[in-house]
Amino acid sequence: MYDILVVGSGPAGLSAAVNARRRNKQVLVVGKEMHSNKLRQAHRVDNYLGIPQIKGLDLAAKYREHAQDEGVELKTDELLNLWVEKDGFQGMGKNVLYQAKAVILAVGTPQKASIPGEEELVGKGVSYCATCDGMFYRGQQVLVYSEVVEGEKEANFLADLCAKVYYLPRYQGPYTDLDSRVELLSGRLVRLHGTEQLTGVTTSTGEYEVEGVFIERAGLPLDRLLPGLEMENGAIKVDRRMATNIPGVFAAGDCTGKPWQIAKAVGEGQVAALAAVDYLADRR
Repeated sequence: MYDILVVGSGPAGLSAAVNARRRNKQVLVVGKEMHSNKLRQAHRVDNYLGIPQIKGLDLAAKYREHAQDEGVELKTDELLNLWVEKDGFQGMGKNVLYQAKAVILAVGTPQKASIPGEEELVGKGVSYCATCDGMFYRGQQVLVYSEVVEGEKEANFLADLCAKVYYLPRYQGPYTDLDSRVELLSGRLVRLHGTEQLTGVTTSTGEYEVEGVFIERAGLPLDRLLPGLEMENGAIKVDRRMATNIPGVFAAGDCTGKPWQIAKAVGEGQVAALAAVDYLADRR
């Protein structure tokens, strides 16, 4: 069991992890992305104190290198469920169960079902995990709608199972890692069709008959990740110590609300780490 599980590998999550390691805690960072998608797409960062005119990807690499040098364990995975246990918390990834005494949520901007038809068809053709549900669509036609580059891996995985895979990205290319069997689409996803079961989709450039749609975002809706977590104005509600309403759970970064800035995320990550360390000390 880890002392602290950090969910999210962006500036807030890695800041929290580094500061917790500096206090000799065993820390695991679980992030869906190797680098923060927002930083990866930032051509240049000019407003981060002391490091002007740095490329977002270069800054993300520095964060990750710093965390690794401090002994932070980094895991590329998507946490699908998180729940409270007697001695702490358990979280289920795509194939691995994680355990920790305290949790810091640094999951970025909370995601919600935003495509017409999405919420009604979850579990009826709409999935958020190709690794989990891909086998149900063997030999069928599916579409992967992705806001993050990691969606390309999911599409490639499905290409080995499905008769046809469409890939509709919402980020800039070059999409060079896509399997040649995957058909790349342009535009945006407008609507999902069906009542008891998904029957097809409408995009801004056409209509497609598919049996499954896999939606890849930076993170799951928070009410599905951790039931009972208190929200306020669409963000996780925290106090000055970055503590949530659930004892032992802290939050930092964009998921706690505006301003959505790197400096704010890094600072909140540090505060959350120190508060989590104090929480662990009080438990003893």
